[in-house]
Amino acid sequence: MMNTVDPAKARHDRIERWRGDRRLLVGAALASLVTLACGYLTGHGFGALLEQFRTTVIDSVFDDRGDGEPPYGPIWGTIGLLGCLAAGNLASAAVRRYQGRRSGPAFPVVLAFAASTLGLWDSSRGWLPPLAVGTAVDPVFHEDEKWGFWAWFLYYADWWAPAFVLVLTFLALWYAVQVSRHQAELARTRERLMRHGRRVPAAIVEVKLRRGGDESGTRVVGADVTVSFVDLSGVRHWVTRRTGDTAIAGAEVLFDPASPDDDKKIFVALRRHPALSDWLPAN
Repeated sequence: MMNTVDPAKARHDRIERWRGDRRLLVGAALASLVTLACGYLTGHGFGALLEQFRTTVIDSVFDDRGDGEPPYGPIWGTIGLLGCLAAGNLASAAVRRYQGRRSGPAFPVVLAFAASTLGLWDSSRGWLPPLAVGTAVDPVFHEDEKWGFWAWFLYYADWWAPAFVLVLTFLALWYAVQVSRHQAELARTRERLMRHGRRVPAAIVEVKLRRGGDESGTRVVGADVTVSFVDLSGVRHWVTRRTGDTAIAGAEVLFDPASPDDDKKIFVALRRHPALSDWLPAN
């Protein structure tokens, strides 16, 4: 089939057309709300599963007080976990395309952990109390046993389990802030170089394919590409960039003419008509 439009240019225009489109922000907001809801289900479902295990330890396997209830909690928790992964990835991808960056923000992870904390806390408020504190009561054979360390540990799970997930939430928040700062710094450097830097063609020197993704390890999942370019003083430089895109169709380099040796100020594009998100920073 013949086409009169350069597919590389069409791709560039399509990506740039979506950059800054507020519909992506609306989609990211909706996906974030779904992430919150699914995160709550995940935490609540995990709490229901933890309660079942806790009850068998602090009482006995013959404690049938909760046997009449269908195990909907863990099922909804599994659905919530899958929903978190899908909605979180959608939210991150929408913001990535809106900003024109190579990777999306990590904030959906924070939303998922925060909502899971709330769901686990809510679930733990309704856990069955032990038949007798300090004793695993056997209502069938009446062979009661005193609690050991593990039983006491799980007895207080309604407090430490939500607290543990809350700590994970703060760690995820710290990580998301660090990632956001790093990405913002890269974006500022790239935008400055797009205005005041130099963009020159580069030669592809070496391509090392990265394989994996299945048991055979034969599927190509990316490449480490080494390119060379000549700065304004006639000095040749070599830089290596890692990419998950195997559609390599030439190379260009964007660099700071005042400091051509600074790897952090060198961006490499491996496509014709690269979009803003195609420029690869230092690893």
